Amino acid sequence: MTLRERLAAGELLILDGAMGTEIQKMEIREEDWGGHHGCNEFLNISAPHLIAEVHRLYYAAGSDIVETNTFGASEYVLAEYGLADRVREINSAAARLARSVADGFSDGKLRYVAGSIGPGTRLASLGQIDHDTVYAAYRPQLEGLAEGGVDIFMVETCQDPLHFKTVIEAAHDVIGETGRDIMILLSVTIETTGTMLVGSDIGAVISVASAMGVDILGINCATGPDLMAPYISEICQTFPGYVMVMPNAGMPQNIGGKMVYSLPPEEFGQRVARYVSENGVQIAGGCCGTSPAYIAALHAATRGVAPARRARVRTWSLASLYSAQGMLQEPRPLMIGERANTNGSRRFKELLTSENWDGILEVIADQETGGSHALDLCVAYTGRNEVRDMTLAIAQAVTRTRLPLVIDTTSVEVMEASLKLYGGRPLVNSVNLESGEAHAERVCRLAKRHGAALVALTIDEIEGMAKTAGKKLEVARRIHGIAVDRVGLAPQDLVFDVLTFTLGSGDQDSRNAGIETLEGIRQVKAALPGVWTVLGLSNISFGLAPQPRKILNSVFLAEAVAAGLDMAIVHAASILPMAAIADEDREAALALIYNRHENALFDFIKRFEDRTGGTEAASESSASLPVEKRLEQAVLRGNRAGLDLMLDEARTSRDALSIINEILIPAMKIVGELFGSGKMQLPFVLQSAETMRAAVDLLQPWIEKKDASKPCSMVLATVRG
Repeated sequence: MTLRERLAAGELLILDGAMGTEIQKMEIREEDWGGHHGCNEFLNISAPHLIAEVHRLYYAAGSDIVETNTFGASEYVLAEYGLADRVREINSAAARLARSVADGFSDGKLRYVAGSIGPGTRLASLGQIDHDTVYAAYRPQLEGLAEGGVDIFMVETCQDPLHFKTVIEAAHDVIGETGRDIMILLSVTIETTGTMLVGSDIGAVISVASAMGVDILGINCATGPDLMAPYISEICQTFPGYVMVMPNAGMPQNIGGKMVYSLPPEEFGQRVARYVSENGVQIAGGCCGTSPAYIAALHAATRGVAPARRARVRTWSLASLYSAQGMLQEPRPLMIGERANTNGSRRFKELLTSENWDGILEVIADQETGGSHALDLCVAYTGRNEVRDMTLAIAQAVTRTRLPLVIDTTSVEVMEASLKLYGGRPLVNSVNLESGEAHAERVCRLAKRHGAALVALTIDEIEGMAKTAGKKLEVARRIHGIAVDRVGLAPQDLVFDVLTFTLGSGDQDSRNAGIETLEGIRQVKAALPGVWTVLGLSNISFGLAPQPRKILNSVFLAEAVAAGLDMAIVHAASILPMAAIADEDREAALALIYNRHENALFDFIKRFEDRTGGTEAASESSASLPVEKRLEQAVLRGNRAGLDLMLDEARTSRDALSIINEILIPAMKIVGELFGSGKMQLPFVLQSAETMRAAVDLLQPWIEKKDASKPCSMVLATVRG
């Protein structure tokens, strides 16, 4: 059986322990360094017998897999020792050395070699090194390891997603060119802060690793076994491949000026064994401070222990540098903020032309706090260098927002330059067939290479933008065939924009635009299982006045979600929950969307002619309601206007705590019920919560103060993610 087959059969495989600390224990003569004192990796050539003995001891202790002595054998790290021109030679020698030791045992046991690929000494996401330099530095290392016969490319102790994405990209290239089945193992280091060094949480790592085609995902270094528990658990629950764990021998301590790892081998083995039996880890070993004795203890502790069965189901998500965002939002849709776009925002265009980068970042931040789940970024503007503008914007935005970006461009060159800067998993907008299938395939291959999801527009080279549901599906099928069948993207990597056109033009040909769009969503979702759908929502109301636009956009969004829409490109704050729209206004919008009668557009426009806002009719009719009902409506609508006056009126007949407990809290309960039933999106829940908080703040001076009669504890809980 091959290594891949053994893992597929559910077997447990034992890795080795530390190499660096084992080398530090040796009494290495000066001549053994071969003139490169302190370069552990050169010992593969200058003193191979020393490294071979470490491998032999680990195999003898029970390791199924040992790592090559190549942790720092990338080009720019070896350059510090004047060895930049010997990268391939050193890595090839290291792999052959480990392979020869493995083959030297005569007990018939299958043993494997993992090529160790360390994180280097610079962080790409912080601009210390660029994508192309990382790729060029690791390509010869990967080639040497493949040449020497490794079974695994082990990209380990990673601190930065952009770095490991680039190394994995190079690994896929080498595997493709050699034709060898070399598995890719990614191992990240989660600090005691709960994130990688640059701040990425484990959810972001899982999102990116899944998209980049990683076979095995794990954690090594930084901590002992216990502190890894929540992260190993999350990987085992949401990563579709195999899982590895390599803890240190406990947390390091400085004793007498020496670094000491105090966790005994037997205890180490027992704790790691629990990850196998309880979580389904299939590859286990040790990192700093572990030795052959630790691996022997781990081997003994796992003898007869079968890895727990895992579902191995992928959670589909986008990711920023810091965190993941599920592509399926409950309730739908995923909101993509549209304000950082030169095509739709005059303010953003002005900020770009004046190169006000602080202002651009402020636009992005405002959308993050306003309820968006992802952020569209488009800087295309006639007369400007789009590659320059986009790379400058992304380089600053990636470290300043926790939301994933939607890279919005029609230029392949801009896409490629942007993806080389993005450590998370972005959504690229977009691919279509306007320039033919060859161009579409090029875009799809670029998305797959960099682990991006892809918006696909239903536009072809003959008719242009598809206007009927049947045509929308026809174009979607063609793009799906290119992306999935030719390129190898998953259906879940595709987000189809079936396009919508304005209902505000009065043009006879556009009267059914809403109907065709909604039916297009239904047909694409039914015919192409797994794909997502998205709309540039505000196109439906283009040309109308601001007040009716808000109503039409909000009602159309609700109808589109009911038809199967997963995502919407829209300014979240401009959407009203259905509960905040008067029934008559909603019916007028529905009549227009479904083209129910000849005068639907005229009637809809006329309905709002005398209003300065979209919901004034409802506001006026509520003026005569009791103050209790008006306060409830204020919370439901997230409207703080006049809140102080209403509270003063309510206090004439109630005390402050009564107002909170009997009016405000029940109103928030209704908000929760609306959210749970999908009738109110998260941004509006947050607005309601802000109104509630403002009301409590205003009531605070009138809340009776009492001395606490006895100490008490309060537990606040939420759901992770």
